Amino acid sequence: MKKPRHIVSHKHGLLTAALGIAMFQAISAQAQETQVKQDAPTTLDKIEVTGSRIKRAEVEGALPVSVLDRQAIEISGKNTVADLLQSSSFNSFGSFTPTSGSSAQSFAGLSLRGLGEGRTLILIDGRRSAVSPLTGEGQDLSSIPTAAVERIEILTDGASAIYGADAIGGVVNIITRKDFEGFQVSSGVTDNHYGGDASEGSILFGTSSDRGRILGGISYTNQKISYVSDYPWSDTVAGSSYANNYLGVLTAADGSTIPGANLYTNGSSVVPGGCSGTNFYESTSSSGNTSCLYNYVGDMADTASIKNKNLFLRSEYDLSDRWTLQTDIYVNKKQSTSQYAPVPESIYVSADSPNNTTGQDAYIKHRFAALGNRLTYTDENAYDVNLSLHGQLTDSTSVEFGARTTESRATIIGYNYVNIPVAEQYFESGAYNAFDPYSNSEEVLDAMRTTTSRDAYYKQKEVNALLNTDLFSLPGGISSLALGAEYSKHDYQDIYDQQSAAGNVGGSSGNSAWGSRNLTSAYAEWSLPFLSNLSADLALRYDHYSDFGDATSPKISLRYQPIDTLTLRASYGEGFRAPTLPALYQQSAFSADTVTDAATAEAYGLDASSSVQINAYHIANPDLKAEESKQFSVGLAWDPVSWANLTLDYWKIRINNQIKWYDAQTILDRTALGQYLPEQFYVVRNTDGSIQSVYAGYGNEGQVETDGIDLNLRTRFDLGEWGRLSSNLQGTWTHSYTIAGLDGKDEYIGTDGYPEWRANLNTHWDLGDWSFSWTINAIGYEPGYYVTYYDGTYSCSQLKEWGYTKRCGGAYITHDVQVSYNAPWNGTISVGARNLTDKAPVYDAAYSPTNFNNYLYNGYGRQLYLRYTQNF
Repeated sequence: MKKPRHIVSHKHGLLTAALGIAMFQAISAQAQETQVKQDAPTTLDKIEVTGSRIKRAEVEGALPVSVLDRQAIEISGKNTVADLLQSSSFNSFGSFTPTSGSSAQSFAGLSLRGLGEGRTLILIDGRRSAVSPLTGEGQDLSSIPTAAVERIEILTDGASAIYGADAIGGVVNIITRKDFEGFQVSSGVTDNHYGGDASEGSILFGTSSDRGRILGGISYTNQKISYVSDYPWSDTVAGSSYANNYLGVLTAADGSTIPGANLYTNGSSVVPGGCSGTNFYESTSSSGNTSCLYNYVGDMADTASIKNKNLFLRSEYDLSDRWTLQTDIYVNKKQSTSQYAPVPESIYVSADSPNNTTGQDAYIKHRFAALGNRLTYTDENAYDVNLSLHGQLTDSTSVEFGARTTESRATIIGYNYVNIPVAEQYFESGAYNAFDPYSNSEEVLDAMRTTTSRDAYYKQKEVNALLNTDLFSLPGGISSLALGAEYSKHDYQDIYDQQSAAGNVGGSSGNSAWGSRNLTSAYAEWSLPFLSNLSADLALRYDHYSDFGDATSPKISLRYQPIDTLTLRASYGEGFRAPTLPALYQQSAFSADTVTDAATAEAYGLDASSSVQINAYHIANPDLKAEESKQFSVGLAWDPVSWANLTLDYWKIRINNQIKWYDAQTILDRTALGQYLPEQFYVVRNTDGSIQSVYAGYGNEGQVETDGIDLNLRTRFDLGEWGRLSSNLQGTWTHSYTIAGLDGKDEYIGTDGYPEWRANLNTHWDLGDWSFSWTINAIGYEPGYYVTYYDGTYSCSQLKEWGYTKRCGGAYITHDVQVSYNAPWNGTISVGARNLTDKAPVYDAAYSPTNFNNYLYNGYGRQLYLRYTQNF
């Protein structure tokens, strides 16, 4: 356990209130001494800003909102929102990417502040994006093409008081294109050095009349699969003992048998003749014993392929001068394929079995290569339909009523898995030839082969209402109030096939989960422009969940502009994260967990310190409570000169009542010490003290705390005949990230997977019909797992010499470039390269066989792309 750092607890609410009072007093005194200048007013259109329900005209508000506009999206060269946002500095420690072999292989999330995909809220046009049915929490960004997006607003501040649950780390609002007239066709291809080539295309159209507008588009993206063996830095040989070896038999205290260690006959554990074929090889240890190994790298894909097809349609019709009917429709169809090595499984064979040459009962630790690689196909369909009515009751009061339905459904089919009961019969009888697996007939293989299936969906139906009204005048302007209410019903289901649920399928795991909840919410937001340069926002939201209880979330934000070029801001808020439906309602799922337990090891005839596999059951916890958070931020926006703008914000987030995973080892250790455990989790032991089973799952405990600084520096120059030059530097420095619990407090910054900082610098030059952009992406040094693990026992230089790491400092930097030409026939040609210098990801031996952390890096190498857009 790492030594806890001393953290001083600040009373953020009192500090923010005191700051506001001081500002108010200072400006009031100033106002009494000087008269307000009677400058000619400038009228700005009011718009809805992410983080607020009140439409306003402020350019730099009280909350830190970063905007990626259409130009920034186009020069990035990215074809999905996931690719775009996962490279941002706010995705502090990376996030989940589509991974072959994962139960959520096509999912791509975002983890603002490193707090996890479940604590980051994704909106589309101000409404919650559909929840992924593969995870039961978080929203899938891989389903959203950049072709449909006008801009992306990133609120790096807690916003539960505005949007409810899950907005602890921040909010991303993906705003689709609205004001487009005409017809546009776009197409592009991407060639990656190490696999995963991609293609894309889109059609966009828009038209309007005196009373109505319609905008729509269709698009597709196609990302191919990539393989570990294509990476020059990956392990070329990753030997698994799940190949074709005899194991001894141990007897558990309940009388059942379990696999033991390798059973050597004349110095070999290899099943005679059974270590031949592609990727099989024999290996002899220093003690002279020979075993069979299987090189699974040859079969293993790294990223899953993803094919996306999207349709979006937005229409507005003015029923009258004051009432407008709006319809938004989004449809997504996604297909994904992954591949990984054939099923590994240990099969019991008695001494009398034709497949057993040891003369005693044994297990065969077998790789079912003759059945072929495991393949998983995911077919997802999602739709989102939103109907809203906007009305202007008076010049100062507007209303909005909405009804919305969303559904995300996924069907997952897995091929070439093993039906364990059938395999046990065929091994025992000799119907399956373990000595020459490839000689078995298709009839025998088909009898053992099984297909897995999952049918998952997440449905949400919602009605909502919002009222905006101006209350009264203050010296700084009109005080406005927003009042809203929402009611939604959520249904979740993830059903596994019966054989998988019963634990009869080799090479697969998991079990079904389902549940539903109703959510009723009411919220209010009040803007108070005390003076022209001092304003405050107050917000309060109440949420009632039918399954776990209530949550009340307040927030206050202040904005003070002492001089025209400087804006100061601060905010304090409280938030929450609701327990997920899978955590509350999942069915018991068997898992062969590995633990260290002296009584069990001795019962199996092993040394007391040996690791053993035990029967564990992962279960739901219906008593889970919501996580609760407190957030504080203070910052400034400064325009020191006409060509530069700087924003600097300090943030701090504290999450109490953390929802954490209690694994089998934690439950064993805490039971032995008499420490706290949720009552659902416990150990069942046999009469001799060995473990019969362990029940594990999610519970509430501990605190997560993080703080840091965001920097955004923008410059713009008009160079006359030499065009326009602009640049944007965006960076996040995370000062601390700690997790505390019964076992103490751990600091994670500076350890494996937790870089101290991330930054992006983009420079863009427009020159006539040409434009050039150059983006530098940088991730601060974060040591490899083994550097952290040894904790100073060995020097980094020693670990580097031994191959556990390939560097001991510095930063990871890549370069993206793009050149675009606006042709006279109203077309645009763009060519570019991401990771221009073909830099390999940071090496980390802990992530064998790929040898890199795919949350932070990718293995594509240099990505060359060509894109063409034609406007009509």
